[in-house]
Amino acid sequence: MLPFKVNPPLRWSSDASPAQHGTDPEPPRFGSAAVTAAFVLAGALMVASAIALNLILSSLGQNRVFVLQTSAMLREMAELHVDVRAAETGQRGYILTGERRYLAPYDRAVGKVWTSFGTLEGAVRDPAQKIRLQRLRGLVEDKLDELSQTVSLRQQGFDAALAVVRTDVGQKLMEDIDAAIVDLENAQQSLLASRTRQLENQAAWATGIAVLGGVSALVSTILGMLWLSRQRANAKLLEAERRFRQDLERQVESRTAELTQVNRELDAFAYTISHDLRAPLRSMHGYADALVEDYGASLPEEGRGFTQRIVAAADRMDNLIQDILTYSRLARGEVNLRPVALEQIVHQVLAHSEQMVSEARAEIEVERPLPSVKAHPPTLVQAVENLISNAIKFVPPGNRPYIRIRAERQANRVRLWFEDNGIGIDPAHQERVFQPFQRLHGVEAYPGTGIGLAIVRRSLERMGGECGVISKPGEGSRFWIELPAAEEGTQ
Repeated sequence: MLPFKVNPPLRWSSDASPAQHGTDPEPPRFGSAAVTAAFVLAGALMVASAIALNLILSSLGQNRVFVLQTSAMLREMAELHVDVRAAETGQRGYILTGERRYLAPYDRAVGKVWTSFGTLEGAVRDPAQKIRLQRLRGLVEDKLDELSQTVSLRQQGFDAALAVVRTDVGQKLMEDIDAAIVDLENAQQSLLASRTRQLENQAAWATGIAVLGGVSALVSTILGMLWLSRQRANAKLLEAERRFRQDLERQVESRTAELTQVNRELDAFAYTISHDLRAPLRSMHGYADALVEDYGASLPEEGRGFTQRIVAAADRMDNLIQDILTYSRLARGEVNLRPVALEQIVHQVLAHSEQMVSEARAEIEVERPLPSVKAHPPTLVQAVENLISNAIKFVPPGNRPYIRIRAERQANRVRLWFEDNGIGIDPAHQERVFQPFQRLHGVEAYPGTGIGLAIVRRSLERMGGECGVISKPGEGSRFWIELPAAEEGTQ
């Protein structure tokens, strides 16, 4: 219920009867103008709040449609990329064997390429994206012309077609196409991130407007009721006030439910897009595996390199999808806190990470005993595993990783430290590293997906804890997580 309080009606008390006074008693008045102004202000604030909320919710709906369209466009881009690769694979198979059955996937892929372009050109609205898409169309047209030329030359003879392939024109076109598609996808992801931030801001504004409008209307109504409570028809007015309060509460609850639904849809969107990305990923893996299985022995060194690059890219994408799914599940999964021994959690993570620790020749020192905390064991294991993995991964080349794990108790909280001898983090970027997809180094230097520390932060937030880092470049890092301490004797 809203914190709405109505003062009881004021009553006249006198030893003399009204007849003895000569006139009927009347309650004191604040002035009808003040009461009217109070009610007008309350009504105006409610109307303004409702209008503002309707406008924002309408904009939220439009942004949600944009988010769904972006998801479809990203899938279409991925399928376009796979189709171009499939066309090239069919052409290579035909050149190597001269058998026309290899042209069947080539012909199918060419048809699907232009279908994908038609879909994308109909969906793209951003002018800059249209320019990128036109550039990609030109590259794909050149690539398909090159494929068609080599297919025609192969009908004349193997050497003529091979001579064209050896010019590396096709490889250069494919690299340009890869770069153009990545540029297009990154730009669309930026648009998606911008629109997602806009959704979050609009949700915050809607909540603020609802609260401000409700509180302002409530205050104005109370001022009006102070005068109304002194009227002889007090009972009727109090009943009207009760109905008004209930209506206002229903409006606030309705708006809150709508905003909650929008947040759930955003989380569901992240989960859905991660699953949808698996379809093109499986295609990439399938084509690469088929190429290696059927033609691995006859492929030149360059061709084997291409297949290795495809498999590596597919593996990186798979890791990214897994991390996205983990991050998304943390927002939706149920987290039940109970007393957990940090000794057991650290031991479990170290046992699970034994191979990684051994391969990196890492030295891990655990200062025991470690206390118990209130946490959700699987979520805490994920956070600790990510912090240890980071400490092993981000060390200068040639250095042996060293990690020191210790705990300290502060009142009713426990802080667990992970101190390493890694490359360190500039203070200006220490908050940024806990945000999703924020990398300070290229994937070539330090592999990873850029979500690991974001998972740590969300894990701790779901368990009512905190996390942070103290670091300087070249001096290692001291990551910490903090959770409520478990009561003594509980386990």
